Amino acid sequence: MQQDRHAEADAVPDARAESPRRVVYRALIGGYERLREEEVARDSDVAFICFTDDPELTSETWRLVVVEPRLARDATRSARALKILGHPVLEEYDETLWVDNTVALTRPPDGLFDEWLGEADVAAPLHSFRSSVLGEAEAVLDAGLDDFARVYEQLAHYLAFDADVLEENPHWTGMLARRRTTVTDAAMTDWWEQVLRYSRRDQLSFVPTMRRHGVRLASVPVDSHASPWHEWPRAEGRDRSRLGSGLRESLRLPSARIGVLEQALDETNRSLADTTAHRDETVARLDRTIVGLQDALASADREAFDTRVELDRVRHERNLLAKDLEDAKRRMTRMRRPLRRVDGTDGDEVEDPVGEAREPVRSEIT
Repeated sequence: MQQDRHAEADAVPDARAESPRRVVYRALIGGYERLREEEVARDSDVAFICFTDDPELTSETWRLVVVEPRLARDATRSARALKILGHPVLEEYDETLWVDNTVALTRPPDGLFDEWLGEADVAAPLHSFRSSVLGEAEAVLDAGLDDFARVYEQLAHYLAFDADVLEENPHWTGMLARRRTTVTDAAMTDWWEQVLRYSRRDQLSFVPTMRRHGVRLASVPVDSHASPWHEWPRAEGRDRSRLGSGLRESLRLPSARIGVLEQALDETNRSLADTTAHRDETVARLDRTIVGLQDALASADREAFDTRVELDRVRHERNLLAKDLEDAKRRMTRMRRPLRRVDGTDGDEVEDPVGEAREPVRSEIT
C-alpha cells in the first residue's frame, strides 16, 4: 500500500539535506464522496497524505491518517480546520500543498512547489470567474450557501477596518501552497478564526487575512478549471444524501431559500428575455423578407403587364403585316391574268428576257 511505501521513504535519509520536505494533502470528512486516487503520486517523490474520519477507507496512492472530526456536527468546518491549520503529522514538512478531493493533479507536483513558492510563502490561484471579494460574498448569498447574517456581519467588519479589501480579486483555494514560517502560521490561525466566526466559505476571508498579516502571497493567474498542473472539478461517487440535506433545508433560513429561488427566477427571466429578443429578431427578419417579397411581386406584376402590352402591340403589327401580305398576293394574282385585246381577242403574252411578263403585243388599227 501507499502508506507502507511512504513509511519506507521516511526511514531513508534524504541525500539532499538542503531540499525542502514537501507534502500534498487533502481531507475527506463525513464520507459524502469517494476518495479520488491521485495517479501522479506514483511518479513523485513528494508525500501524499489524506486525513479521514473513515477507518475503513483504503487507497493505493494516498497515505491515510485517521482523525476525529474537529467539530462533530460540522463536517465542512472540520475539513476546513485540516486545510487551514494542518495536522501534527504535517509539522515534519517544510512546504505543503492542499488539494480539494475534486482537484485532479495532471503532473507530479514537484515543479509546482518551485514555481508557486519561488518568491512567496503562500500561493493560490486567482478566482477566474469572480472579480472582487464583494462579488464572492454576493455569489454566496445568491446561492444560499451560508447564513446571510454571518456574511453581512463579515462584510461590515471588513468595511470598518479595511474597506478597500472588498475590491480585491478573491482567490480560489481549491489548491493552496505554503511554506512554514512564523508569519504564515499566524495568518493561518487568524484565517481559521474568521471561518469559525463568520462564513465557512473560506475564500471570503482568505485575502483579507493574508493582507492583514502581510503574508508574501503569490496570486497565481491560472484558470480555476484547468492549468498545466490540475483539472477541476473531478468529483467521484458524491452522495449528497449523506449531508443530511433534508435537515439542512428545514433549518435553512427562509431568506437563504428565497435567495436560491430569486437566483432561479433571475436565470429564468434572463432566459425568457433572450428567447423574446430572439423571437423579435426573427419576426423582424421575416417582416423584412415579406416586404421584400411583396416588392418583388409588385415588380413582377408590372413587368408582366408591360410584357402583355408589348405582346398585344406585336400581335397587332403582325396582323397588319399579314393583311398587307394578302393584299399584295391578290394584286400579283390579278397582274398575272392574260389581258384581252380591244377587239375582244386575247393578246399574246410576251416573256421578258429576265423572266417577267410584259404587256401583250397589240396591233395598231389603221
